[in-house]
Amino acid sequence: MKPFYAFLLVGALFFCVSCSDDDDNSVTTVVDEDDSDNTAAISDSYTYQLPVIFHVLYKDKSDATQYVAQSTLAKLLTYVNEIYAGATYGTSENVRVNFFMARYNESGKKLSTPGVEYIKWSGDYPIDAYAFMSDDTGKMKQYIWDPNSYINVMLYHFDNSEQTDGVVLGLSHLPYTIEGDNALAGLEAIQQTKLTKNNLKYPHCSSINSAYLNHLSTRYTLADKGASGYTYDSGDIVVTLAHEFGHYLGLHHMFTEEKTSNGYQLADYCDDTDYCDDTPSYNRTAYNTWLTNYLNESSDEMPALMTDMIQRTACDGTLFSSANVMDYSVGLGYKFSEQQMKRMRHVLYYSPLIPGPKKTQSASSSSSAPRKAKAQTSDEPIDLPYRITR
Repeated sequence: MKPFYAFLLVGALFFCVSCSDDDDNSVTTVVDEDDSDNTAAISDSYTYQLPVIFHVLYKDKSDATQYVAQSTLAKLLTYVNEIYAGATYGTSENVRVNFFMARYNESGKKLSTPGVEYIKWSGDYPIDAYAFMSDDTGKMKQYIWDPNSYINVMLYHFDNSEQTDGVVLGLSHLPYTIEGDNALAGLEAIQQTKLTKNNLKYPHCSSINSAYLNHLSTRYTLADKGASGYTYDSGDIVVTLAHEFGHYLGLHHMFTEEKTSNGYQLADYCDDTDYCDDTPSYNRTAYNTWLTNYLNESSDEMPALMTDMIQRTACDGTLFSSANVMDYSVGLGYKFSEQQMKRMRHVLYYSPLIPGPKKTQSASSSSSAPRKAKAQTSDEPIDLPYRITR
C-alpha cells in the first residue's frame, strides 16, 4: 500500500552522531524491559511496561531546550503517566500503561543516562519535522531503536517557517494493524504478523518540538491536581507528549477530519471520524473561526474566559467542555474515554512495532495466554502509515 501523502525532499542532509550512553556496567544478554516474554495471561487489568528512549537531536549543547536534561524528561514521563492512569485531573479511564525511561540499549548495555541518547546534529537546525518523519531513504531510520522493544521519541526544534496554521508541537506515526479477525478500523492493515527495523525505510517514532519544553503547567506540581488546580498553557509539553503517545497507540483526533492525498486534514463539516462513539465529535474549522472572533472581541472590560474557550458544540448540537487528550487547545487535556482506552489496549495486544507481550492473533482461540504471534515475515519494505500532526 502506498502512503497517502508525499513530500518533496530537496538537497542533501549530513549528520554526525555523538553518543555517550553506555557505562562500564554491561550485560551479555538483552534485558526484557518491556516484559514481552511474559507467560502470564494478558488481561484488561495487565499494566504494560513501555520503555521510552528520547533521542535528543541538538545543535547547541548550551541551550537547555536542545540538550535536554535527563531529569527533565524523567519528570515529563511521570506527568504523562498521571494522565494515562486517569482520575488524577478529572474523570478519565485508566489505560494501564507505564511509560518509563529505558535502562538498557539494544545490545543490553546499561545506559549511563537512562532513557536518553544525545545526538550532535550536523544538518540544518531547526529541523524540518515533516521531512524527517516522512523520509523513506533509510537515512533517518538509523536513529531509532528497535520499535518492538522501545517507544522512540525524537526531540528537536521544529522548523515552523512554512507553517500557516500555527506552531506544530508534535508529530507521530500511527501503528499498523494486522489483517484478519483482530484488524482495527482506521489503521493501515498489513499481512505480516511480525515486523522489524529491516522492514522499515522510515523512522517509526514520535517527534516533539523541544523548543517548548519549558512549557510545563503548574497543575502538575500542585498538591491538588484536580480541575480546581488547572493552569492552561497552549504549549503544554506534557499534553503534547500524551497526545502523540495516543496517536502512536492508535488514536485519532476527536474532531472531524478527512483523508486526503496529504494525510488527514480538518473538515469543514461535522462527522464522527475517530472510531470512538463515546467521544463527542465537532467541526473544528467552525470552532477556530468562532475562537478567532471571540478573542478579537475580548477586552479589559470583557476578557476572554477559559470556561467559554473550552466549550464546543458537538455534531448532535449539544454543548460540552473539551477535556480530551486527543483534542487541540483550548482544552483541559486530561481525559481518555472508555473506547479510546480499549482502542489503545487493542493496539498493545495485537499490533507489531509496539513493545510488550502480545495476545494470539486468533479471535477464536480457546487460550487466553499471550504468545508471540506466529511469524509471517519477509524483508519487504513497509510503506509509511498515515502521519498525524498535533
